[in-house]
Amino acid sequence: MSAARIDPEIEVRVPGAARALVVAAGLTLLLMLAATWSLSAGAVRVPWAVIGNTLFGLDGPRQDFIIWNSCLPRTVLALVTGGALALSGAIVQALLRNALASPKVIGINSGAALAVCLGVIAGLSPGWLPLLATGGGCIAALIVWLASLRRRASPARLALIGIAVGFLCDSAVDYLLVTAPDYQFSAPLVWMTGSLWSRGWADVTTVAPVLLPLALIALALSYRLDLIRLGDRHARGLGVNVGVERAVLLLLATALAAVSVASVGALGFVGLMAPHIARQLVGGDHRGLLPVAMLTGMVLVVLADAAGRALAPPIEISAGILTALFGAPFFVFLLLSKRGAAS
Repeated sequence: MSAARIDPEIEVRVPGAARALVVAAGLTLLLMLAATWSLSAGAVRVPWAVIGNTLFGLDGPRQDFIIWNSCLPRTVLALVTGGALALSGAIVQALLRNALASPKVIGINSGAALAVCLGVIAGLSPGWLPLLATGGGCIAALIVWLASLRRRASPARLALIGIAVGFLCDSAVDYLLVTAPDYQFSAPLVWMTGSLWSRGWADVTTVAPVLLPLALIALALSYRLDLIRLGDRHARGLGVNVGVERAVLLLLATALAAVSVASVGALGFVGLMAPHIARQLVGGDHRGLLPVAMLTGMVLVVLADAAGRALAPPIEISAGILTALFGAPFFVFLLLSKRGAAS
């Protein structure tokens, strides 16, 4: 009897795990190609042979300054923040049980943007902007959570309150932009479009030690998301403290998104679409979904940043503009497709 119970379960899970491994391997290969292109793109186009010589210290033509001090740190930062934003979006979608949710829904991006604008008006130096953005995103998510506790933190209540808080923060940002002198918001405007312009190793060493442990924790808690996705009643029947679990996971998603937004600006599309694409590829099991979503987010941000530098050099188009420009039609296509509608 025990063998009869175990065998069907193995038959169901092994193909799903194998599919996730194959998809992850394919995305890893695509990510390597995208990262190589990112190292070569820009006002000064670097041949791939020169990139190899520079990275591995081989004989031949090299571009040490461009690659080591400009292109490589930007690519690494795109990898780290893209993966973190995708993980944050996947967690938010699981908590709200809605594939169309994102960190933007719970007000993280809007709260970060408002905090940055207030800091600029207060005359703080640019070095404070990442810390302000992180604090603003966390405060916005905390307001959403506390407001939802008045009648239990249901997914629908979290989403509705988050949208309201986001609109409030966006309105405040619009007011500040309209009433402030033009020169005062030149740098924050670039940041709010989602850009890796002028990012270097200092940004990587500031963000990576925070985001990498958070990403590992998110991957380790993937099974908790599967339990919460069953619904509050079923999760409680399995011994899950839904309120505590949801609070911990929401805090984790907030930290992942807020730290990323603080570094590269509001790349809201990544947290929305990367989990959705991953779900189409490997299904809804978060043990496979989270790693694939993370790789997908990395690919999206690396490609967007590289394309922004390659399209019209020396002019640089912000990565956030490109992700929205190409992502929105693709998102509509998914919604109108039979498979996307079913999801």
